[in-house]
Amino acid sequence: MRIAYVTQWFPPEPSLLQAAIADGLAERGHEVHVLTGFPNYPAGKLQAGYPLRPYRREIRSDNVTVHRAPLFPSHDASAVKRMANYLSFGISASWIARTKMPKPDVWLTYSSPATAALPALTVPRRLRAPSYLLLEDLWPESVTESKFVTGKLGAGIDAALHRYCDWTYRRSTGIGVISPSMAGLLAERGVGEEKIRLIPNWVEDGHLLPDKAPTDALRRTLGLPEGRLFMYAGNIGVLQGLDWIVEAFAKCPEVSLVLVGDGIARSALHDLVTSRGIRNVHFMSSQPTERIGEFIAAADVQIVSLRDTRLLRATMPSKLQSCMAARRPVLAFAAGDVADLIVASDCGIAVQPGDTNAAIDAIRRLRDTPNDTLLEMGRRARTHYETNFTRGVGLDRLESWLTESNPVKPHQETITGAAATGDTS
Repeated sequence: MRIAYVTQWFPPEPSLLQAAIADGLAERGHEVHVLTGFPNYPAGKLQAGYPLRPYRREIRSDNVTVHRAPLFPSHDASAVKRMANYLSFGISASWIARTKMPKPDVWLTYSSPATAALPALTVPRRLRAPSYLLLEDLWPESVTESKFVTGKLGAGIDAALHRYCDWTYRRSTGIGVISPSMAGLLAERGVGEEKIRLIPNWVEDGHLLPDKAPTDALRRTLGLPEGRLFMYAGNIGVLQGLDWIVEAFAKCPEVSLVLVGDGIARSALHDLVTSRGIRNVHFMSSQPTERIGEFIAAADVQIVSLRDTRLLRATMPSKLQSCMAARRPVLAFAAGDVADLIVASDCGIAVQPGDTNAAIDAIRRLRDTPNDTLLEMGRRARTHYETNFTRGVGLDRLESWLTESNPVKPHQETITGAAATGDTS
């Protein structure tokens, strides 16, 4: 098939899953046209070599062509700037879809943010095709629960986004969800069950080192503290709710917590650690993909954290799959589907968010757990990953979903017109 794949974020941004979807479908013989933005995540500034232009076309591989649409670069705590980032991409990508891309057999949208659905659902009749939404989070809840907007303005935006999202669900051929509970929330909003399919995220593991044991020698090499080491590696944002976890670790000075990453909540968290004189919590900046595997391998326990909201109980962050792929036990400060998966796979401990006493108890239990037992928990995590979240399993699910209602023959014609040019103007 010829697949038009819309995702606001794509390499050279740290977008492993988005890239894996495009590359994996291409490796299976599909012609993939990626419609994305100019790279600016996570810093919120355009990356070197990508000056903003009306359009840029790149050839990623024989079967993957990348079409870049201009946007307002931003990734900070400003609600106005963040919405400008999302809306500018949705609008400009809709123009690129109309003027630069060939007619596809199917549209696939990586729906985070929800505005990424605009190009596929607003193209003229000549470019229409079955449209599939892969929901990574639910709007407007992911906006309103993050406290970006509050008060009357927040209520107005919430109502408008509800209408917009309901419109995208009606217009879509199929809706993929990454967790079981997300399907239930969609059903409550009137989406027919026949439209919904469970399509869990998968993760590539080539950058991970599941067979490498955590040792003090490795920690010294990376500038990490020695001894029993817990690690959170990922976005440090509002929804992760890491402040109370830091408080729990402050009560367990015999272990260390390392926070690897950046985000809008990092500065406040750093101020908390400094003002309280907490000595066993350490910060490291975001690491490139080719290095993060070593840091994860150096830790005894990986942490997944989400605040307890109705939305986040239905969220399945790909970070959890990465921890499992790395063969590491998981301490999850999360409820809902994340906690259920930890329990079902018997690969760690799940703690109700906000329960400081339970968190301290879990930290101490893992502090006292023998290394062999931790390694066995990691092996169970890896086994669950290999059964459910590998590249092959994920691509099988996705390809079956996209093709079952669209049995078309491969295209034979060559791409002509604007889409075939090397236009980067």
